[in-house]
Amino acid sequence: MPGHTLPTVLKSLLLVCALWCAMADAVVFNLNNRATPRINIRVGAAGSNITEVAFTVPAGQIGDNNPITAAGRVRIQVLIRASAANPLTGFLTVDSLSNPLENTDPGSTSSIPFSEISWTARDGDIPSGAFQDEIDQDIVSFQSSQRYRDFHTFSYANTLEIESGTYEGHVIYTWAVP
Repeated sequence: MPGHTLPTVLKSLLLVCALWCAMADAVVFNLNNRATPRINIRVGAAGSNITEVAFTVPAGQIGDNNPITAAGRVRIQVLIRASAANPLTGFLTVDSLSNPLENTDPGSTSSIPFSEISWTARDGDIPSGAFQDEIDQDIVSFQSSQRYRDFHTFSYANTLEIESGTYEGHVIYTWAVP
């Protein structure tokens, strides 16, 4: 560029790259050539608390086939790191069968299958889907070395005529390298 020194041009290009990166909603980091293999998962808020997803279905709308969306989003982040010489593949799975949604009201025996619950991904890095009442449901797999983060909003299909009450259960996400 006439009249511009090489350092000025490089600074301009770096500024454009920095602004472009700052505008992106989804963030994907390539962490190549790291010597120490490692995986990491985070589901929900930081720390040891369990993030809860709550659905409120008005009594007159139980089982009317109108989905109910939970308030808030759940953060899901996975990282897999390995050297380029020894790449790894990580698999994100979920167990939605072992701890079903059961009515906790005294005397109740009703339950809701987790297949009534689906999720929508904000960015699609960890894709949208639905629980399938399986112990080892595949969600996604990634090659090393990468970090993916997405936010999921959950919905209850509301297709079952069930007794009213408070239903509790939980799913277990697993991020593993076989």
